[in-house]
Formats: sequence, structure tokens, C-alpha cells
Amino acid sequence: MSLLIKTMVIVFILIFAMKALNANDSQCRKNCFKLDIEYLIKNHENIYRDNPESFWILLNEMREKAYLADSFNEISQFMELLQMDNSPAEVEEFLSEGLETLCAEKSVLFKEAMQLLDLSLRMKLNEKLNQPLFREKEELRTCRYRGLND
Repeated sequence: MSLLIKTMVIVFILIFAMKALNANDSQCRKNCFKLDIEYLIKNHENIYRDNPESFWILLNEMREKAYLADSFNEISQFMELLQMDNSPAEVEEFLSEGLETLCAEKSVLFKEAMQLLDLSLRMKLNEKLNQPLFREKEELRTCRYRGLND
């Protein structure tokens, strides 16, 4: 009987340890991803110039996370890419396509995510949605930021 109890205790400890490790790993991935976004935004011109393959891998990964999102955090993080100033046309097109798709296909999460942005990014996002490249303007109408009184 005591061997059975010892075995059960060891099994419970292992299960608890595995869950704790998975939670820490998940939190690390979330924090590391946030750091990657901040780094990418600050250094996008250099990364694009020096290592375009890595640049596009990061952007595509962020877009896919936003497309698969079931909460607004990943979408908000993708929206933060609007902070990249002086981006080449292909990057601007990539962002337009991703944002327009998210607005059209995940409009509720999109609007919640927009609330996490500062006013200047909301306005920049509005500009993109007012001049869509891949979707009809009417399809994106509900996703625009209108301010507190609208």
C-alpha cells in the first residue's frame, strides 16, 4: 500500500511540474513575442536591408498569429506594426492586406484590438482602411475608429 501511495504522489508531483513548466513556457513565448515586435518596429529598416528573409518570416508569423487569434491581443500586436515608418511599398501592401482581412473576417476582435492602440495608431489604421487595396471599402466600414462621441 505504501508503494502505491508513493507512486501516486510522484505522479501528481510530475503532473504539477509539467503544468508549471508549460505555463512558464507559454508566458515566455508571449513575452518574447512582444519583445520581437518591439525590436522589429525599432529596427525594421536595418532588418529589412540586412536580412530580408528573417524580416518576412517574422511578419508572416505575426500575421498568422493574428489570423488564428481567438482574443484581441494578437491582433493588436499585428496592428502595432503600423509604427514602422518609411516602410517599402511591399511592406505597406502586406500590412494593408493583413489588416483588411482581419477587419473583414474578425471585425469584433479587430474593434476590441483597436481600443488598445494609441490615438495616432488608430488614425493611421483609419487611413489604411479608408484606402483599401484588397477589399471593398464598404466591407471595412464598421472597423474604423470614430472617437468617443460617435
